[in-house]
Amino acid sequence: MKSFLAYLFNICLIIICVVSGIKSIALDPSFYEKRYEKYDFYDTLHVSSEDLNQSIHVLLDYIEDNRDDIVVYIDEQEVFNDREKAHMVDVKNLYQKSLKVMYVSIGAAMGILFYFLLFEKRYLSFLTRGFLRVLYTVLMLLSFFGIWIFTDFTSFWNWLHTLLFTNDLWLLDPRTSFMINMLPEIIFNQLVFAIVFYLILFIVPLTIFSIYYQIKKAPIGFENS
Repeated sequence: MKSFLAYLFNICLIIICVVSGIKSIALDPSFYEKRYEKYDFYDTLHVSSEDLNQSIHVLLDYIEDNRDDIVVYIDEQEVFNDREKAHMVDVKNLYQKSLKVMYVSIGAAMGILFYFLLFEKRYLSFLTRGFLRVLYTVLMLLSFFGIWIFTDFTSFWNWLHTLLFTNDLWLLDPRTSFMINMLPEIIFNQLVFAIVFYLILFIVPLTIFSIYYQIKKAPIGFENS
């Protein structure tokens, strides 16, 4: 049971890391604004920096549930059409559900840690072993998806959308959609890599500590005693 709880604890940690990475990177307006300037989106889209930056702020505020709509105007014309608005409802719902999963994971991780602190003096032995077991699965997934993303990001991105959404509202027409033009594939490509890098920064120190602890500190056969 203790080994299972340690495994579950570390799954919760990974979930917390992934969702917090999405929250801190994907919901940060500066991530997009830096790329708008770098790739000169203002001239490409024929809009001012203020208007484009306002548009991304509106979208992110809506996803964060800080506003009720994505109504924004540029030159007295509404920017986002009905299909884009419907898709953003799905995006917002997905993000809000992911937050709930993260909060449940935080609660579960805290409960498991509290249990170990109360009833198991060798809690670090169990938790570090559990982390290394979860790490094996994470590395397999990162390797598989990493190769896929490097070789064919478009295919990966389309697959992810079919997995996460039950409709085709995410298929936006660049000829009529301002949203797809202000958020093209290159933006999401860099976003995915930024979140993966965030996850790696979280994993590396825990991996080093867990390997060290298992080699130097964990009693031999502790899981069977």
